[in-house]
Amino acid sequence: MNMAPEVLEGEGEGDKSDVWSLGMTLLELAERKHPYLYLFRREVVEKLTKEPPPSLSSEKWSPEFVDFVSKCLVRDVNERWSVKELLGVWV
Repeated sequence: MNMAPEVLEGEGEGDKSDVWSLGMTLLELAERKHPYLYLFRREVVEKLTKEPPPSLSSEKWSPEFVDFVSKCLVRDVNERWSVKELLGVWV
């Protein structure tokens, strides 16, 4: 499940929800598994809305890539980077 926390909480979706989904997809592709692979849907929803977002291991990836993904996976939609901001990042 790559839905953004605000979508799970019923607050609607927008471009920044797509940014969250991009971050989750990049994390999943890089780590070759979903961060919540063995959890039930309700457990995933709980984690995504209450706990710190998942992140990449900085040991395996470049600092730039880790930073890019972390800018996508900010729970607060107002603090999450926009598509325009992310397009200015060199990874």
